[in-house]
Amino acid sequence: MTEPMPAEALAALADDPSPDIRANLLLRADTPAELRYQVHAALAAEAAAGDRAAENALAWVRLSRSGRTACDGPE
Repeated sequence: MTEPMPAEALAALADDPSPDIRANLLLRADTPAELRYQVHAALAAEAAAGDRAAENALAWVRLSRSGRTACDGPE
């Protein structure tokens, strides 16, 4: 389990230019729901605009939440 971060630190990470850093916020239990929504919306918009890094970060979040691994075959 990760240690809780101060709200100011989470907000600063939400503005990080790296999609991977921002995607990690989506998986943290201490990220407030509103901040999680904003980060996800921003990443989704970047992915829709063709940003492959944002697209890959969102795919990683989906995989992380699915309980599957990259080595699992298709269902």
